[in-house]
Amino acid sequence: MEHLRKTPGRDTLVTGMGFALPGHGGLCATPTEFWETISTGACHIEKDGVFFGQVRTDIADVRERYPELPAKILNLYSPVQLYGLISMAEACTDAGLDWRAGQLSEAAILAARDGGDCWSTQYADILDTDRNKATREEINELGTRLALTGIPMDVANVQVALVAGTGPNFTVSNGCTSSAVLLGMAHRMIAAGEVDVAVVTGADVFGLDFLQHYADLLDRYAELGQEAGETVDAMEDAALAMTEQMRPYDRNTPGSNMGNGSITLVVESRDHAERRGATPYARMLSQRTRRSPQHSAFAIDRSGAGMVQASRDAMAGLVEADQIDYVNGGAEGDRVFHETESNIVGRLFGDRAARMPVTVQEACFGHNGGPLGNLGVAASSLMIQRDEVCPTAGCLDPADECHFDPVPGTATRPMRVDHALSFNYTAGMVSSAILLGKV
Repeated sequence: MEHLRKTPGRDTLVTGMGFALPGHGGLCATPTEFWETISTGACHIEKDGVFFGQVRTDIADVRERYPELPAKILNLYSPVQLYGLISMAEACTDAGLDWRAGQLSEAAILAARDGGDCWSTQYADILDTDRNKATREEINELGTRLALTGIPMDVANVQVALVAGTGPNFTVSNGCTSSAVLLGMAHRMIAAGEVDVAVVTGADVFGLDFLQHYADLLDRYAELGQEAGETVDAMEDAALAMTEQMRPYDRNTPGSNMGNGSITLVVESRDHAERRGATPYARMLSQRTRRSPQHSAFAIDRSGAGMVQASRDAMAGLVEADQIDYVNGGAEGDRVFHETESNIVGRLFGDRAARMPVTVQEACFGHNGGPLGNLGVAASSLMIQRDEVCPTAGCLDPADECHFDPVPGTATRPMRVDHALSFNYTAGMVSSAILLGKV
């Protein structure tokens, strides 16, 4: 900690956050709406008995924030690009940054993408178009949409063009750790003096019809296993739940609910934030990515070796484990994470593990891929600022395998939070740990 204090201006602060997530009555867009949701563990993803986080995609939501964008242009944008524009607008407003006045012209404009179905949708539209019936206008629109969405950096490309940016502009696609890894890259660019401001957006869209059919296949997989007399395996532990609410750390969790949406965070150097009078939420101290030493590209390492190492590396030279007050976990509603995160927390905190608050807020919005790292940092930053720990959304009856405190229920717990760790995992147990602290 003392070493970092000797390098003024290169600290990284979280100064803005914006959202395009499922919310009460439609859209969760502002930090206030986000806090009202996560502080009560509210679930905004159920519709007609289906649990899937759908986000309103009304172009009017974008026009309200960007009145200068012609409707003809907006009609060409995919839902994930619209989500990214909404969350970026809200984050810049929250941070007090005016992109119209050129305040983001040299900023890093970065995006995190897990994938979803948006790219394949554009390819399918072209394949389904009859050459002999298509008009010139239809062909032109197909080509424009392909150029806008046929590359992984689609969201970043739309955002940087809007602000006429000249700074770093790229996309990271690393599964569910994508925005966490990207935040680490933004932190390092700020620390090195490459940029003063980074706008980091996570955004993804998943097809409901596709997920419902896949859930049916998973049910059939389980049936075939039972008929063969086989025991439960990792595939069933990682079930996709479409008709019940996900309940991380709860003994009755049915699996994971998916969701769409976007989260944008503004991070900037301390001296830049202080010069313009910004009010920061929290300080981002470090981020590390590690992987468990296993040969499988899919299996879950229940020892959590990669996350343990990532966390220790993130804390090294900054804080000791006994200075961590809270952990934002990486559980997705899958039973396999009860044991996995218990092992991680136990190895990191020893005798303190049983008392350590470990909570997640995915059940509020659904498991949305690319935005998940931003979700954990946004939630943790608000908890640090407010000295309140949010409950684990959906957790009412903690599972016996959870050897930590999941803060069940629907109310926050007042407690001072000076330092927090935020966890994210992706396939093959690639693990990201982010260390946050008070400003």
